[in-house]
Amino acid sequence: MHELQAIAWLPGLDGVEQHCWQQFLACSLDVVEAVNVCLKGAHDLSIRDVLLLELLSRPKRREHRLCTLAEALGVSQGQLSTQIRRLEGHGWITRSPTQGDPRGILPRITSAGHTRLHAVMETYAQGIRVHYLNQLKHEQMVNLVDSCRRINDSLSTNGRRAGLTAARSSG
Repeated sequence: MHELQAIAWLPGLDGVEQHCWQQFLACSLDVVEAVNVCLKGAHDLSIRDVLLLELLSRPKRREHRLCTLAEALGVSQGQLSTQIRRLEGHGWITRSPTQGDPRGILPRITSAGHTRLHAVMETYAQGIRVHYLNQLKHEQMVNLVDSCRRINDSLSTNGRRAGLTAARSSG
């Protein structure tokens, strides 16, 4: 159980709402931590590293600009640059100047990165299954997907998601 469950009573939330929020927060943090432990132990990578490598493995080169990748990963461009340098040190990513913009950097996954990604994705999927999916029945998964979609849709209205990305980047 996560330490955040000891959070003080939140004003304006009834008992069910308080419990719902505490369970969601603790569960999401614990599941991400458990999957990160699997990835770190097997491959010395984090979920964010896996997501970056997976994004770079996609064929659409325009989507690989730093600003687009940073937004997709919910990190600042500085954080992403540090992550890219680290993965570049392992030989899984290269960086090259963007055509037409000498200041721009275009990261690319290397053949070694592609090879590594296959094994990493198997570990990632196994971690998700063991720590998340195996705990749910099919109907619960369907309901959870619907709940998450509704929450994400509400965050997307009126540019709230862009504001959240900007807040993450400055934090």
